[in-house]
Amino acid sequence: MTEYPSLTHIGIGALIGEAGGDPWRVDETMQSGDPGAIADLGRAFFNAGACTAATYAEFEQAQARFRAAWNRENGEHPINDSTEVQRATTRLMVQRDQLPAIGAGLSDIAANLAEAQRFSSMQIEPLNTELHYIDALIDHALANEQDTSALEDNAISVTSAVLHQVEGLRDDYGAKLEASLTDLRAEHGYDPAPIEDVDGDGELGPEQRGRESTDHYDANQRSRDEALVNSGGPMTQEKADAAARLRDFATATNPAADAEARRLAGERLDDFGMAHFVGPLPTDPILGGDARTRARGRLELQRQLEQGLYGLPPMTVDQTTQQLDDGEQFGRSITVKRAVDTLVAQGMSPQGAARTVSEVAGGVPWSDLMRHDSGLLAGAGAGIKGMADSASNGRHYVPDVLTADDAKVLLKVGKHLGTAGTVIDSVLALNDMSHGAKPGETIGGLAGSAGAGAFGAWAATVAAGSVVGPEGTFVAAVIASVGLAAGGEWAGKRVGGLFDNAFGN
Repeated sequence: MTEYPSLTHIGIGALIGEAGGDPWRVDETMQSGDPGAIADLGRAFFNAGACTAATYAEFEQAQARFRAAWNRENGEHPINDSTEVQRATTRLMVQRDQLPAIGAGLSDIAANLAEAQRFSSMQIEPLNTELHYIDALIDHALANEQDTSALEDNAISVTSAVLHQVEGLRDDYGAKLEASLTDLRAEHGYDPAPIEDVDGDGELGPEQRGRESTDHYDANQRSRDEALVNSGGPMTQEKADAAARLRDFATATNPAADAEARRLAGERLDDFGMAHFVGPLPTDPILGGDARTRARGRLELQRQLEQGLYGLPPMTVDQTTQQLDDGEQFGRSITVKRAVDTLVAQGMSPQGAARTVSEVAGGVPWSDLMRHDSGLLAGAGAGIKGMADSASNGRHYVPDVLTADDAKVLLKVGKHLGTAGTVIDSVLALNDMSHGAKPGETIGGLAGSAGAGAFGAWAATVAAGSVVGPEGTFVAAVIASVGLAAGGEWAGKRVGGLFDNAFGN
C-alpha cells in the first residue's frame, strides 16, 4: 500500500487540494494489482497448448518485459491456474490451439502492469524525498522567522507535476489493458474474469466486491434476515431468500470453507446488495445496463435455475452462480467479437476495428467518437489529431492506428449508431445496417454455433420478461449456449429471436 509521507509542516490534505489530486492514491491503484498472478495464469495457458513460433516469440518477449519490471518473488493473489484453463476449454468453448495466444496476451498484460507500477514508484519515491526536504527547509525558515510561502508553493508545484505523471501512467496502462482485453475477447474468445481482482485498473473485482458486500450485509441486513427466518409461520419466498443469504454469509465468512464456495457466496451477497442500491450507476460499456439491473437479473435467474425449468434438473446454488458468471464472460466475448467483425465487414481495418471497439469497451460512448465529423473528413493525420486534441477531457477518443479509410468508415457507421453508448448497441445497429437480419438471431446463432447452445429453460425466462432489461435478456441467451449444450445453432437462433422480440425488432 502506498503510504503518505510523514511531514511536520506540510499538511497532506491541503497539499492534495492545492495540487488538484492525490498522486499517492493514483499510485496505490496501480500497486494494488498483482502482475505475478496474471503472469502465472498466462504461463498456465501457454503451457496447456501447442504454440507456433510466432506465439512463442510473443510470449517470451512479454515474459522478458515482465521479469525486467517485476521485483517481487511471488504473487500475493494466486489464481487457480489449472481450474481456469480447464474451465476455458470446457465451459467457455475456447479452442486448444488458442491457449498459447491467450497465455501470451495475459503475459503482455502482466508486463504492462509491472512496468506501470515500476515507473509510478519511480515518480512517488522522489516526490516523498523532495517533500521531506521542503518540509525541513520550512522548519528552518520558521525557526528563523522567515516567510515560507515560496517553499509551500514549491511543494504544491512538485506534487502537481508528479500527479500528472502518475495519472498519465495510469491512463496509458488502462488503454493498453482494454486493448488487450478486446484482443482476448475478439480474437481468442476468452474473457479473463479471474484477473479482475488483480489487474490494477482501480475497479473492484468480484472477490473484492464480495468481501465488501459481506461486510455490508453483516452491518445492514443480517439481523433483519435472522428475525424474519426465526419469526415462525409458513416458508414464504421472502423467508427462503433471507435464509439463503444467511447461508451465504456463513459460507463467505468461514475460513475453513472451500475457496470457490466462499467466492460464489460473496458474489450472491454482492448481487443482493447491488440490486437494492439507490443512486446513479455507470452503464456497462459492453453489455449495457448497469450494476443494479445486472444484479436484479442475476437474482431472478439464480432463483429459477435452482428450482429447475422445463423439466430440467435443478442446479445447486453454486452451479447456478458459476453458470451466470460463465454466461456473462461468454456474452462479453461474443459481443466484442461481433462488433469488431462487423466493423471490418464495413471496410475498417482489423487493427482499427479492434482499437475502436476497445475505446467503447473502455467507456468512451460512440457519440463521443462521432463528436467532430468534420475533423474525420479532413483525413487521418490532422483530422484525427484535431479531434483528439479538442476532446474536452484530453483523451484520444479516436485510436491513433486509424487510417484515413478507417476514419471514413467510423464516420459512416456513426451516422447509423446515433447516440449508442455500448458495444452491444453497435452490434445491433451495425447488424441491421449490414445484413437486414434481426440482430438477436445473428448473435444467438453465433453463440449457438460456438457452444452448441440450448433453447431449453431460457425460453420461458426470456419470453416472460423476467430478466431485467434487454442486456439481461442477451446474457440469458448466451448463458444457454454455454451450459445446457443441446441443439446447436438452431437453438441459439431461437433464443436470439426472443432477444429480438424483447427489443421489438
